[in-house]
Amino acid sequence: MATPQTQRLQTRPEALIEEILERHPEADVTLLQKAYLYAARMHGGQLRRSGEPFLIHPLEVAKIVADLHLDDVTIAAALLHD
Repeated sequence: MATPQTQRLQTRPEALIEEILERHPEADVTLLQKAYLYAARMHGGQLRRSGEPFLIHPLEVAKIVADLHLDDVTIAAALLHD
């Protein structure tokens, strides 16, 4: 289930980048922005069986990966997986 925070990240991609930069100040912002925008474009309007937007899951996974202090390429992969 989407948390209010995840819903905010979905509607405001820069919030996700800000969260990641708090943990990884050296992260490649351009890479992360491109990954987010591509994922949003590919899954825009898609819903899971639960009715939640599809993008919620990749956002949550990207947050978990960032919390594990994995690199920005891995965070981008988390955004792009489906």
